[in-house]
Formats: sequence, structure tokens, C-alpha cells
Amino acid sequence: MRAYFKNMLQAYRGTCDGLVYYYNPRLQRILVRPHVKPRPSAQTRRFAAIARNLKALAPSEAFKTDLAIYTDIYNRRQGSRRRPEKILSNWYNAFMVMMYALPQAETYIDLEAITREQIEANDLPCRSVKRAVEAGLLEAVPGYELLDKLM
Repeated sequence: MRAYFKNMLQAYRGTCDGLVYYYNPRLQRILVRPHVKPRPSAQTRRFAAIARNLKALAPSEAFKTDLAIYTDIYNRRQGSRRRPEKILSNWYNAFMVMMYALPQAETYIDLEAITREQIEANDLPCRSVKRAVEAGLLEAVPGYELLDKLM
């Protein structure tokens, strides 16, 4: 839902009355969504553990830049196909798509316990965007061959 303000606030964000307000720079709009706190369950705890572990991998700035470039190219391509449900918001979304596809490609991977040393020692395809595309973790986009910075 798009929010409208009478006094033309440009950077309002936060929660109020059960809603979350945030600015999306790609759309150049302030968006509103309901604030939903998930119920505790085994699945939400596992998701949180995976998210903490993937954050601990601390990808390099060059790798993040490559993912951001991939995201821009991917979104332009997807926008031409009129498939808004497939758009990636930022580099982190592309990173998560790539990492969640990794256990399907490699059977011995556990995202809750994966480490940077394990990624380097086993020479996993998630080390660069180019290798991830070639392994089928991410969709191919024009120019992906140039996105070869290591995690």
C-alpha cells in the first residue's frame, strides 16, 4: 500500500498503529505494510539461526557490489517480462536466493552451520556471482561473466 501525507514528508519510517512505514529508494515512494510478528515455532527459530549464520559470513564489499549490479540487471530484465513477484529489492535478497539454492545443488550443506572456511575449502559455487549463475543458483543475466569478485 502506498502512503500519502499532507505535509510531504520525504523520509518517514517506523511503526505506528500496527503499521510499518518505510521508504523504498528504487520505487521512490513511502510504503506501508502491516506489522506482523511471527509466532515462535521450530521453523521461525531455524530461519533466524540461518539468517544469523549467513550474516556472520560477512561478504566483501566487492561481492556486495557485484550482487547489487546483478540485482539491477535482473530487475530490468524481469520488469520487461511484467513479473513483479520476481523482483529482487536489494543485494541481500539475491544473496539469500543464492544461499538457499545452495543445499539443493550440494547435498552436504547445512545453512545453519556453514562457515566461510567451508565455502573456500570445498570451492562452493556461492563464492562469486559468476560461479553461482554457472552452477544454477541464480538466473543468468546479460554480463554475468564480469561479476567475478569473491565473497
